[in-house]
Amino acid sequence: MKNILHTGISSANDESLNRKIKLSNLIAIFTCTVCLGLVPMYLYFQLYYLMCITVLTVSTSLICFMLQARKKHQLGFIVLTFAMIFIMSAISVVFGQIVNMHFFLLCICMTTTVLFDTQKILRFFIFSLALTSFFSLIFFLPYTTGFTSSSDLIVQAMKIFGYLNYLVIFAFTGIFFTSFVQQITLFQKKILSQNAVLEQKNLQITDSLKYAKHIQSAILPPVSTIKEYLNESFILYKPKDIVAGDFYWLHPKEDGQVLFAAADSTGHGVPGAMVSVVCTNALNQAVKEFGLTAPGEILDKVRELVSDGFQQNESGEVKDGMDISLCLIDRTQRIVKWAGANNPLWIIRENSDDLEIIKPDKQSVSKTDNPKPFTTHTVYLNSGDCFYLFTDGFADQFGGSAAKKYMQKRIKKLLLSIYKKTMSSQKRLINDNLLHWMGNLEQVDDICFIGVKL
Repeated sequence: MKNILHTGISSANDESLNRKIKLSNLIAIFTCTVCLGLVPMYLYFQLYYLMCITVLTVSTSLICFMLQARKKHQLGFIVLTFAMIFIMSAISVVFGQIVNMHFFLLCICMTTTVLFDTQKILRFFIFSLALTSFFSLIFFLPYTTGFTSSSDLIVQAMKIFGYLNYLVIFAFTGIFFTSFVQQITLFQKKILSQNAVLEQKNLQITDSLKYAKHIQSAILPPVSTIKEYLNESFILYKPKDIVAGDFYWLHPKEDGQVLFAAADSTGHGVPGAMVSVVCTNALNQAVKEFGLTAPGEILDKVRELVSDGFQQNESGEVKDGMDISLCLIDRTQRIVKWAGANNPLWIIRENSDDLEIIKPDKQSVSKTDNPKPFTTHTVYLNSGDCFYLFTDGFADQFGGSAAKKYMQKRIKKLLLSIYKKTMSSQKRLINDNLLHWMGNLEQVDDICFIGVKL
């Protein structure tokens, strides 16, 4: 019996389909059992014509089992429901309301809502057909027909048949709801079990990411070190995920000059963080091993190192890298040498209403088909002048009443309104403005925004 009940059920099916198949099989088994159980009564009262109905019902059930076994699940559901509507209606028309077969049409209405829950039109059609047939039989069908009232023996047999059908309807309704509730309960238990597994795996992944963040934080220069060399500065660093592709980098030189950068590695999250480690190592290697100081030359060497680090493999050529704004700051002479890969340098001079933009080279620090040397720009600053390095996360953040990007135009306007304030105040105002702009929207990218005042 268990094997028959599971006919057509497969692990390849989703849980919802398997529940429907099991319910369809249960209806077919129940119908066959009832029909075969009534055979002794047919024989006793010599109602041999009702044997035809039994044969038809059993044959229909077997066809439904065959369709389920052949993975024709939807067709099996349709054959089952339409056959039941036809058989119940035909029996009622032949024998009258006395046999109470028309009440089975209400059972079909119940099963239809389950078997065709995702097919709205088909569900509505079958439900309407069954309900219309039921009310038509209620209002227009006589209690007995000429066939059933032909003899007292047949009337007595039909009454017994009708009472038995009441019991069958109650039994069917009870089994239907019990089976349905059991399947839902089992499904809920399975979901809870899967959720527990997912929560455990999510906890393990989160713990791994948190440790990865700890490692990435160890690679980033400490705020105390940055303040030691660039006292009047701020860093607004907001990873989108636990770990980030954006990073900032600092390397002090023995002559008092400082190399400082804001970089945006390809991607964000774990992939971006992995690329950022490669790019950070390349920056350190270019400066420490090759002794380079000019920002343009450093980026040329970093591009070479990053390209060598991402060797071509079977999955294809890797062209990941970073966009970066890199400067060499001479605090004594107030000279900034700068080079950029897709990210610009912004300067606001003291008591000025203008924002100067040093445009970057339009190429990434990565493997490219036609690489060009990066340009080193020299900027002379005065006391009180501010300059800003940043990645594209701030400008690309969606928000506002129309859920649009913040855009660089708004950033310029904001900086011109706050540049005279202390660097800590500027950081707070920029962060508050960003949060107000985002509202309830999700952060779309890593954000790294750096300001320095000489």
